[in-house]
Amino acid sequence: MPRKLLCKFGSDKTGDDTLLLNMGSAVRCPSRARCRVLLAGQKCYPDQVERLHPVVKSFRDLQEAYWRDSTAEQIVSDILEKIDGREPPTRYLRFNESGDFWSQACVDKLSQVAEALRVRAGIVTYGFTARDDLDFSQARFLVKGSGHDCGNNGRSIVVGSAAEVPQAFVLCPEDCRTCNICMSDTQVDIAFIER
Repeated sequence: MPRKLLCKFGSDKTGDDTLLLNMGSAVRCPSRARCRVLLAGQKCYPDQVERLHPVVKSFRDLQEAYWRDSTAEQIVSDILEKIDGREPPTRYLRFNESGDFWSQACVDKLSQVAEALRVRAGIVTYGFTARDDLDFSQARFLVKGSGHDCGNNGRSIVVGSAAEVPQAFVLCPEDCRTCNICMSDTQVDIAFIER
């Protein structure tokens, strides 16, 4: 039986013009062993949310099943159906608010989805990854490397306070409605304060 697209629009940081789609949960994240946030002894915010609210993890597990079982064409079709006539119009697809890419095949699938959404609906696809072992050189979406520069749109790091932000980095204002650095092909490195 085909899985159903489960997504949400907006979060405490992103605007309602942003569709959020995860490939899995933070608790089962394939990058746990290489995540520089966890390796530095910092907290994974999505993991904390899932442990406090099990319904969130269940939702993200269903998103994982949908992602794994659906073709790029099906995902594009489902997203276009979901956003048709929606107000405000959807301008962005933010992937992996939790979790990460399972494999290079996920990078390639998301590239197909991102390109189709850009051409057919003008949607910019963006996100972050701890995966420094995957190839993003041909990706049709924007991805900042979490603690590394192996993405295609700069780096991101997590710091304890504003005073710890390296000179070459911009401090995240924590409100994507007033900032579009991560959604623009800017190569700007960004620092997040640990939550």
